Amino acid sequence: MNIGLLLNLLLAHLIGDFALQTSKSCEDKRDKKWGSVYHYCHAVIVFALAWLASWDWAFWWCALVIGVTHFAIDMWKSYREDNVIWFTVDQLLHVAVMAGAAWLWCSMNDWSMPFDIPVKYVALAIAIIVCWKPANIFIKLMLKHYSVNMPEEKSSGFNAGSLIGDIERWLILAFVLMQHYEALGLLIAAKSIIRFSEKDTEKTEYVLAGTLMSIFIAVLAGMMVMMVE
Repeated sequence: MNIGLLLNLLLAHLIGDFALQTSKSCEDKRDKKWGSVYHYCHAVIVFALAWLASWDWAFWWCALVIGVTHFAIDMWKSYREDNVIWFTVDQLLHVAVMAGAAWLWCSMNDWSMPFDIPVKYVALAIAIIVCWKPANIFIKLMLKHYSVNMPEEKSSGFNAGSLIGDIERWLILAFVLMQHYEALGLLIAAKSIIRFSEKDTEKTEYVLAGTLMSIFIAVLAGMMVMMVE
């Protein structure tokens, strides 16, 4: 199997499943199930992005399989509880389908990365997106799973915690890729000093747990990029 095709499909998946989906559309899909128009629109978007990611007109039927199975998996997930277990299973099923499609296509056709784009660049784009919205969702669901109480949100629509987490993970990713681990240590130490000045134990525990998971995700993403040749 050509790893470049799989990475292209993964990048298309992340764009379609996270960057182009809103909380409103996800809630509508969970609440209305078959009656949600977002299910059908999302499946079409997934199909189009997978087809585009292949850079091959003949890939349409594989992209269709990806789109249809994505619809079926999302519909199945809408009947499940919104927790980290089903979120993880949902994403693993999507990845398994894409891996199968990439393997099947490459077993029958020659495929090469368009415009001689280095595969590592695609892996880097995947890592950047993973450290953004998918990481935020996973961390929130994981904290909920372990009953780590979330501090009360401010009335404004701006979520400073999510923004700080995004920037933190992107910085850690950059430090790992540049192999500047001393900067990574300084960043963690600086945040720890600031956060542990908080007198609210519940808030401190929430932030510490979230920070450790952020570090784990960003470091893992960086290591995976470095493994791609």
